[in-house]
Amino acid sequence: MALAATASTQENEPLPRDTSDPKRAFYMSAADIAATIGKLPARNMANTTILERYDASSITGLGYRMAVDRRTPPQNGAVHNTEAEMWYVIDGSGAVTTDGKVVPIMKDGKAVGRRIEGGTVRKVSKGDVLVFPEGVPHQVTEFNPSLTFLTFEVSRPRVEAR
Repeated sequence: MALAATASTQENEPLPRDTSDPKRAFYMSAADIAATIGKLPARNMANTTILERYDASSITGLGYRMAVDRRTPPQNGAVHNTEAEMWYVIDGSGAVTTDGKVVPIMKDGKAVGRRIEGGTVRKVSKGDVLVFPEGVPHQVTEFNPSLTFLTFEVSRPRVEAR
């Protein structure tokens, strides 16, 4: 898998999976990712964080986050104003609607809607990559039978007043 790093120490042992040190590499094998997917709860939006690194200079205090997600219907449209999001499809196929406009419902400071109006529908399957810059609506709108992906979120840095 392209996103699962294969870095190791001189003795070919995996690097530690401690996520708290921003100056250490992170490694997770394909087998560990598969085991993590197997432990996801049976619900329509299941995910688990596998790596978080904090950064006080970001708007949210989070530098970046990596998670494994599995989606089944129904799903809401979403837009994140303070972070970009990237998906690498691990399993399943379906469609993701992007761009357009979320019919908004506000929850916890984020706009969440039932659907996206005027968006672009893209068929996706294993191996595909999607990138949603901050402010870009996205929604899984078709499932065969589910869509499982690795998510990578990157927060925006704070903008200092001049």
